[in-house]
Amino acid sequence: MHTPVVGRHQEIARLRAAVLAAQSGAGRFVLVSGPAGIGKSWLADRAAELAAEANMPVARGNAVDDAGMPPLWPWRRAARTVPGLSAALDTVTEPGAAAERRFRMFTEVADALTAAATGPGLLLILEDLHWADPSSLALLGHVAAQTEHAGLLIVATAREPEGDNLLAVQPDWLRLPHAHFLSVPALSEPEVRYWLECHHLPAEYAPRVHARTDGNPLLVRLVIDSDPASSGDPLVEVPGFRRLVLTRLDHLSPEQIDILGTASVLGERIDVDLLVRVYESSRVESPENSSTDHVTAALDAATTAGIVRRFAEGATGFAHALIRDAVYADLAPSRRAALHRAAAVTLAEHRGAGLAGLIATHWRQASACAESSSCLYWSRVAARSARAAAAYAEAIRFGEWAIDAAGSAAQERTELLIDLARDEFAAGRIADSLAHCVRASDLAEQADRPDLLAEAGLVVHGVTTPSVMTQLDALCGRALQRLDPAGHADLIARVLAQRALSAADRGAGAEARRLSEQAMRAAEGSTDPDVALDVIHARHLSLATTEYLDERTVLAARAIEIAVDAEQPLAQLWGYVWTADAALQRGDLPAFDNALDHIELLADRRKLPLARWHLLRLRATRAALVGELDAAIEFDAAAHELAIGIGDYSLAGLHHAFRGMHAVIVGHVDRDAMNEAVAALAFAPKIPIAQLFSPMMRALAGDLDQARALFEPFRSLPDTLEVGPRWSGTVYSVGLVAELLDDADAADRVYRVLAGREHNYSADGTGALICVGSLARVRADNARVAGHLDAAVDLYHLGLTMDTAIGAHPFIALGHLGLARTHLRRGTRPSARVLVPSAERDTDLSAARAAAVRAAAGFRRLRMVHRLRQADDLLAEITAAARTADPLTAREREVHELVAAGATNREIAGRLVLSERTVETHVRHILAKLGVTNRTEIARRAADRPRSG
Repeated sequence: MHTPVVGRHQEIARLRAAVLAAQSGAGRFVLVSGPAGIGKSWLADRAAELAAEANMPVARGNAVDDAGMPPLWPWRRAARTVPGLSAALDTVTEPGAAAERRFRMFTEVADALTAAATGPGLLLILEDLHWADPSSLALLGHVAAQTEHAGLLIVATAREPEGDNLLAVQPDWLRLPHAHFLSVPALSEPEVRYWLECHHLPAEYAPRVHARTDGNPLLVRLVIDSDPASSGDPLVEVPGFRRLVLTRLDHLSPEQIDILGTASVLGERIDVDLLVRVYESSRVESPENSSTDHVTAALDAATTAGIVRRFAEGATGFAHALIRDAVYADLAPSRRAALHRAAAVTLAEHRGAGLAGLIATHWRQASACAESSSCLYWSRVAARSARAAAAYAEAIRFGEWAIDAAGSAAQERTELLIDLARDEFAAGRIADSLAHCVRASDLAEQADRPDLLAEAGLVVHGVTTPSVMTQLDALCGRALQRLDPAGHADLIARVLAQRALSAADRGAGAEARRLSEQAMRAAEGSTDPDVALDVIHARHLSLATTEYLDERTVLAARAIEIAVDAEQPLAQLWGYVWTADAALQRGDLPAFDNALDHIELLADRRKLPLARWHLLRLRATRAALVGELDAAIEFDAAAHELAIGIGDYSLAGLHHAFRGMHAVIVGHVDRDAMNEAVAALAFAPKIPIAQLFSPMMRALAGDLDQARALFEPFRSLPDTLEVGPRWSGTVYSVGLVAELLDDADAADRVYRVLAGREHNYSADGTGALICVGSLARVRADNARVAGHLDAAVDLYHLGLTMDTAIGAHPFIALGHLGLARTHLRRGTRPSARVLVPSAERDTDLSAARAAAVRAAAGFRRLRMVHRLRQADDLLAEITAAARTADPLTAREREVHELVAAGATNREIAGRLVLSERTVETHVRHILAKLGVTNRTEIARRAADRPRSG
């Protein structure tokens, strides 16, 4: 029946404005929400009409209330009318890790829609998002964020209250400046009265109709359409909505009702051909004439009764999801199960694996969660399909169904648990994944399958939480005890590599090197590139310090070679990242830049977001190294934005660490930024290099007491920390905090453990977050604070030579600043305040001034204003020291030297052509200024003065 425009003028006006905005190139995202029956689809249809008036193309898709709905179903429905969208959605099947493939696909979809929206624009309608899968909702958020300046209008509909998936993403949508939220209200009583009057019904019904329907347009329409003239009070005759719907079936035959029941099992939209097949296969007796005729007649009758309708895009379906739900709920349980079974069989025969999720859903409904070989088979197929599409939430659900259907067979349940654990790990559900790995390992032992036991221990990786690493080590240890070297060499190599990575992560460097070496030997005969790359990765990480630089360089080249042959772009990426890091440690910037060129090629050709992130991160590192500090910040910001887009918050967290190290270089930290960074890194793994960040920032900000308290547990760390991954960075951090706090003892520990490493640069082999130039300068800073001043001078000169060779301008200036401080301290230390002119002291003060001047010039060129202030302050201090270093006048100094040489007053008078009385006066002044009592003490102290700094 005709539905008048009642109470929706404001919503239509806002949709019209959105159409006009999109047509002018300003994208809009409109979410139409409200309870079932409120008129969301009706408003979506009005939006389509408005777009048609503006000659704007329309694409539509919808989610369905069916657990078997394939991932991205609304988008794939919409792709039927958008050029290039299907190809973009298929990007997710290309190589790469899950997060990267998903991000690449999201970007391709946004680009395809932007292209389709050129000219008159494009209206994309996505309905019933309360049933949408997480991937569809995440894609919508990405597209909406990326198309603000495209002619794309997105109109989405969703019920309130929304599903869990929708609730999770809505906060992100709220932050979009071009997003508009239309929460559709119920009709008021006057609006219900107007509707009744439009259908020539008594206006006095309005209060009672409004009260019983709460102004829900669908319920109002059904009440109005229930022929109130046949009863004095239709609301008394129809006490509830379900009964109201089912009374519409009273005009249909039992066969037609059964056909509608069959249709309700298949979903809200009706595929007539599928309905015919399922209905025919579910019949005990074949009908006298064609099932198609029976189905067509039933749909015609249901359309007349207002139960079924034709949609704008030509599809047939239930007039509303609530109607379909009522019909489905009225089915007898046995009939419902039989129809689900018939649907599963029919879909498997005629549609195949492409609808595996839907088939699995029907089998699960048919078997009522009991053991079922068919449900098991199709759930596994559906899980594989979802996994290939990086739709891990769906893969997990189907994996759980498969386990339910598998029964008690130990081997099969083990395999299913491992698959489920892999999907959970990919989805970030680490605790669930590990729990299922433990269950799988127990079953693998029962089934005497050491290979499956090993697979269970290999699922979770790269997690540094101590409790997780302990369980993983236990799983891998159990596997190694049972694996046969003759038949399981590859698995042994992978398990050893896993244990080596775990050892490296917890700081057991020697154990990591031992295990990784065993893994390399175990993999020597392997032809599997994955095995080779796994053991190379473990070996490389275990050798992430300068003394193993040559071996790591060989490993990086080998990884690249294997990855190219095996067409594994991610492994190829790691090879080039390792190559870049090794080049930094050697100070070979041309080799570093060459590695970056290869990473850029990977990012461009393979469209790998992770490669793009590493490229930006390494460009930020290089820019900071050579003094392009503004560019370094820009590269880091771009990397941070990309990490957020990928959804990898471990990558995003490195942004704060980079900004902290940038603050260390420039000598200043913004307090707001510091507090934000410290708060963000509080969620980082509890490893020393992360925990040292807080005292480092506090000390840099001048909060010295708080910094000392936070630093106390780490002061002796250099003496106990094993050489391994993060060793260099951790030791450097200890030394840096020690310098900021003037902690001589902690600085001395760092100075000693860095002995022999001063000819390399500061990258640590695990992927340089930032390079602070030569290790010689780093060691010199700690030597100066520890009081090893002569050694510090030599180290600063070595560091200046190294940093100058690679153009590390900030660190050249910092080296001059440190050298100036060292010469000043050496020239003014108590042992240098001697009674005779000190050439060494004068040389030190002169050298201090020269170095400070060069530091100031360097900081000025780099616009490092806070460091420039430090250099200027140091110059003033050097000037003051020079003035107070010698209290004697020039003539008094001449007299002092002759007294020290043992000359008498008469001899001095004759030598200097002075009167003896004048000499006597000078001697008296000298004794007073130097605080000594007689001439003999002058001579003695002059003879005792040191001859070197």
